[in-house]
Amino acid sequence: MEQSPQETPFGTQEAFHAAFAELYPRLVSYARRYGATFPEDIAQEAFVILMQREERVEHPTAFLYGTVRTLSLTERRPMKNQNLSLESVAEPGLAGGADDLVLNQEVRERMRLLSPTFREALWLFVVEGLAIREIADILNIPEATVKTRIHRAKAQLKDQLNPSGGVHVLV
Repeated sequence: MEQSPQETPFGTQEAFHAAFAELYPRLVSYARRYGATFPEDIAQEAFVILMQREERVEHPTAFLYGTVRTLSLTERRPMKNQNLSLESVAEPGLAGGADDLVLNQEVRERMRLLSPTFREALWLFVVEGLAIREIADILNIPEATVKTRIHRAKAQLKDQLNPSGGVHVLV
């Protein structure tokens, strides 16, 4: 199904502008996770690619994240063996108080210990707030695999944060 000239992947022009305003900073942050040199350009290019498609995209948000991921990985290919850091996109200034700041720091430290596959699935689900289906589209894996990765990542975080087996408020 093709989209009409006035229709955007998000519907009306107003809906597109709202989606752009909401998603652009998140996509820039996502590109930074991959060490992109020009994350703003990559996020903007992802929107351009989406708008230039002749075929309608069923999940435009997932398409944008997938495109940013691909562009960022392509851009940083020579540095491919470097470790990705969640800390580069964490925003500790949003914490409510000193206890929250300490907890957030501890969780960020522990998330860096997760395997990249678990860390990425958990990040997209918890921080970016994407649906399982959108994450599956972005990572090009089955939905069941996304659920498994998120479950295992949470279990590993729980074990790391509570080695004695207690219940942690964040997991």
